[in-house]
Amino acid sequence: MFPLFIGFSRRRTRNQPAPSRPQSSWLLVLLLFGCLPAGFAAPAQNQSTTKYILFLTADGFRTDYIEWYDPPTLRKLIGEGARVVHVKNVFPTVTTPNMTALVTGSYPRTTGIAGNTQYQKEDDKIVAKLRDNRAETISETLHKAGWKTGGVNHFMLENRGTDYYRSAGYDDAEKTTDEILDLLDHKDVHFVGAIYGATDHAGHQHGPRSDEVKQAVLGIDRAIGRLIDGLKQRGILDQTLIAFSADHGMSAYEPKGVSIDAAPALKQAGFTVATSQEQMKPDTQVVVLSEGVRLVYFRKVSEAEKQKAIKVLSSIEGAEVLDREKLDALGCHNNRSGDLIVSPLPGYTMSKAGAPGGQHGRFAERNPILFFRGPGVKPGVTVDTAETVDVVPTLLRLVSVRPAATVEGKPISSALER
Repeated sequence: MFPLFIGFSRRRTRNQPAPSRPQSSWLLVLLLFGCLPAGFAAPAQNQSTTKYILFLTADGFRTDYIEWYDPPTLRKLIGEGARVVHVKNVFPTVTTPNMTALVTGSYPRTTGIAGNTQYQKEDDKIVAKLRDNRAETISETLHKAGWKTGGVNHFMLENRGTDYYRSAGYDDAEKTTDEILDLLDHKDVHFVGAIYGATDHAGHQHGPRSDEVKQAVLGIDRAIGRLIDGLKQRGILDQTLIAFSADHGMSAYEPKGVSIDAAPALKQAGFTVATSQEQMKPDTQVVVLSEGVRLVYFRKVSEAEKQKAIKVLSSIEGAEVLDREKLDALGCHNNRSGDLIVSPLPGYTMSKAGAPGGQHGRFAERNPILFFRGPGVKPGVTVDTAETVDVVPTLLRLVSVRPAATVEGKPISSALER
């Protein structure tokens, strides 16, 4: 357990080893006199063993891959920990906003990361490879609390509170495990956020019900198994809190497509539309971006033209138009998520109907895996529902570190022993 900056606790320097438990006498004094700050809870007895956190994310790993492909290591860890059955991730269900939500506990309305690509009205341009996250990451929070931190492949943690960052090869599960163990061995790191990416690429290329995805799942499972063996050999498994999560699920392309895609529909109605930065012109009226759904941004339109566009989009068969009220309820950004989102209804896809491979971005891919294992986690428990923004506050509660003001999720109390 790491020291907290409360009462008379002392901040350790970077080279000092983390103590094995808090100074119980000071906690007793604080409890007796009611001096514990808001949001702080005295550690349960078994929390004193928590010295390491591994925040592991598998890109595009839908929760039912466990039942479909029977990965033995992950099944064992689930049995020893707490699994969330129905997990809500942020919308649209694409990688960048969801990886950001996972490591911040915040929605796109707070992070400013609304898609893999987004039109930013204040800059009047379409931006890709988004990294300008406006919320505090878990690695930044823990770093402030005296933890030494590391990241492997997790692009939203690079230069965001990690003392050490490694790119191991997004799809290379074995090298990812090697780098995690190396950080533990040689850098005295106590928190690692890492991504195992093979399931996403296999899912896109071959679809979720494919031998390639099965092999990707089992490959990640073997690498996690070797990671667990490494923790045992180092004598730290019982001191390690593990979260295993995904940013989104993966679906096959539906056989039915919507009647027309959003951009062609608007062009046929007479609007000047851009779907990339290269297509942007001074007279572009509407920007439409593809994220499994369609993010629609009004650039240069009158109120009458806006209503006309909404009518055109609302007439697309097999799709629904999510207006500002619905987007706000989903935690979407009031600008960067689009003025509207056109989303396919269940059983429909926006494009590539019946094509091979897999897709995400829709509500249908709100089915990522999530489980916890380690000190303070109830063993063998299933939790019905939670959100991916709940992961950060859950981990921080287990080590009694106060969440940042930007955290919007809540601890998953039913998964915890206290």
